[in-house]
Amino acid sequence: MEPKDSVSRRGLLTGGVALAAQSGTLLAQTKMAAPGRKFRGWISRGTGPGRTTLQELTLRPISGRQIVVRTEATNLCYSNSTDVLGLSPPGLPRAVPLPAFLALSRMALIQGHGGVGIVEAVGPEVRRVEVGDRVCVSGTPQCGSCYQCLRGRADMCQFLGRQGPSDLVPIADMRDGTPVYANSHIGGLAELMVTFEEWVVPVFTKASAADLGMVCSCVSVAGLGCTASQVLADVGIGSVVAVVGCGPLGLSAIQGARIAGAATIIAIDPIRVRRDVALKVGATHILDPNEEGDKLVERVRGLSNGPNNRLWAGGRDSGGLLGGAGADFVVEAVGADRAKPKLEAGPDPTGILPIQQAYMMCAPGGHIVTTSLPTGNITLPAVVFTIGGRTHHAGQYGGANPMRDIPRFVELLDKGQFDAKSLATTIVPIEGMLDAYQQVIDRTTLTALMTA
Repeated sequence: MEPKDSVSRRGLLTGGVALAAQSGTLLAQTKMAAPGRKFRGWISRGTGPGRTTLQELTLRPISGRQIVVRTEATNLCYSNSTDVLGLSPPGLPRAVPLPAFLALSRMALIQGHGGVGIVEAVGPEVRRVEVGDRVCVSGTPQCGSCYQCLRGRADMCQFLGRQGPSDLVPIADMRDGTPVYANSHIGGLAELMVTFEEWVVPVFTKASAADLGMVCSCVSVAGLGCTASQVLADVGIGSVVAVVGCGPLGLSAIQGARIAGAATIIAIDPIRVRRDVALKVGATHILDPNEEGDKLVERVRGLSNGPNNRLWAGGRDSGGLLGGAGADFVVEAVGADRAKPKLEAGPDPTGILPIQQAYMMCAPGGHIVTTSLPTGNITLPAVVFTIGGRTHHAGQYGGANPMRDIPRFVELLDKGQFDAKSLATTIVPIEGMLDAYQQVIDRTTLTALMTA
């Protein structure tokens, strides 16, 4: 017989079940969203310029693992610009096949790649966040249960591929009753985001909406993921890092390389103002690919040919197939032009040449992380590819693990190690979204954020 004041295993179990049931009832009673709430959102529908308009929407009831987030800030991502502005240059790479794209174009869709905000309601099955939490609606989900998540590759969470027209669920209605859906289950270009639990990461910070929106943006998380998450490869202390393309993703990668302890950080971009920002946030050298031309790879090798060329004394040189010169770690972040830029254009609008150069400027034994959306096919020297010692990583989200890494990146912001303000060069209210997106596609701004 057990002593009177002891706690039996069965008692713990039955008490725990009762407590969980009571907690679940309370959650269901107090944290469900009130249906019928009005909010504003940018709706993309049809094709061509003018397809995206600001509309008043009516929120639908949520259920299960759904979460309602009041938007504080969202990044206006360059890769989403043609869908928002109704531009579609021939050959532009798409995340979904053409039939699915056409089906999506007929739907009323809130575009966007997530953002940051405050949880206003949760479905009865949600465990990750509570009402009142500040969260990042991540550009990549992390379910924690799929094949990829269980193997440490949450950047490849298989829920990321479940965003076709038959996968999306209506979250609101237009005035005429047309159902409204969120791009990739997350949206962002609205006063509310309605998403699922696997896309949401709680963050505990008092940072401003703009600063938090910048560090939690899909581009910053991908850039920091490349060089600071240590999922794909490590940036070693004292190493040489080259970053090809200094948009917000590349500039975030530069900051991650600085934080990781790289000694030499080479920033490569045709736009002068972006090279200037690169120096401000951590680059030690800057190169203009237009000015360097065919000599770009040799210039990078020259900047990384040291500390001496005495092989018995730890040195390296550039001679032969396995010559040691070159960057230890290369991040490629250029991609195809979605429209002709109004500032300095790069040497190849398809984005193929920068990838080839990134591969060739990497040292044998080094790592290349590619993050862009180019157009076309890549040709590389066969022997360099087969036995040249370079390791290529396809950098979806930079390899970042959202639940682990996004809070870490927010901590870097709070401790002053990540410079968000230098990257967020345009901040607009919801009414100014289209004008800001035009700046993004023109490349006359570095990063645009919409606040709601």
